[in-house]
Amino acid sequence: MKGERIMQRLISYFTDGITSRTLQTIGAEVETQFVDKNGVAIQTQTSQQMLGYLAKNGWKVDCLKGSLITALVDRGGNKIFYELGRHNIEVSTAASTLDCVLGVAKKCLAQIYQVAWMFGVEPYFAPILFGDEDLLVIPDERDATWLELDGRKALAPLARTSSVQFTFSVAIQDAVRILNGFGERIESFLADFPQDVVWKRYISDSFAGYLPDRYGGPLMFESLEGYCRALVRHDVIQGSRFVTFPNASDLDISLYLRSIWWHFRLKRYSNALCIEARPMARRADEQFQCQLDRVLEIVCA
Repeated sequence: MKGERIMQRLISYFTDGITSRTLQTIGAEVETQFVDKNGVAIQTQTSQQMLGYLAKNGWKVDCLKGSLITALVDRGGNKIFYELGRHNIEVSTAASTLDCVLGVAKKCLAQIYQVAWMFGVEPYFAPILFGDEDLLVIPDERDATWLELDGRKALAPLARTSSVQFTFSVAIQDAVRILNGFGERIESFLADFPQDVVWKRYISDSFAGYLPDRYGGPLMFESLEGYCRALVRHDVIQGSRFVTFPNASDLDISLYLRSIWWHFRLKRYSNALCIEARPMARRADEQFQCQLDRVLEIVCA
């Protein structure tokens, strides 16, 4: 009975009060690494100067860790924040329309590029910045937890990767069909996702003892219930330890879902059920449209 209640709670999270339509809204997340004129990752001092300048020119500080600015937000709800590396900055757009999302993302990125050039640095348009230096910064409590669980050796290589992701709303009845459509075409995504190797090494090297498919995940599902059954195989991170899903107390489902890094995963924002498409490499901005078109081709099939 307890297992059934737990399962129903998760299914309800994805279904209760959902009113979204497929492609009603969409958002983009773009990670960009910044380097100096020699191609070396910038120092924390430089990325702080960049964020500080933006905070005085159209953006406001959304989060601090001590004296470090770790996140900014603008009046439209778009965000800029660290993505693990001291040199790696992510743009996360607010929910937008299909016609506008790339324009919003590029506008935010253009502002960061302009500030970067002011400080003598430039964006690095590739998914992996090779090198041996530890570039980790731990911008929030969640990332501090990963560091304690994983060990620095396992986590640090992820700081040298950057990706592009799209998160779009779906109707409940479309969700499993679209997830399976992505699963059927996974090879077309992984063909240009070299950080797949880095992620797999992270899972195997981590002290945490993750199940192998905590990254990547299953790719085909019979139903939403089947999706939830696959999820709850993975333990919940509470504090600095793991707890099985049925035994987790005060479970934050949203945070739990963020800790399971499937290539294509369900998320919820307010009354919208969404799918996040994750395995896309960071390339030049001109590639965004091709990456979005690949996603839309599957959604609209």
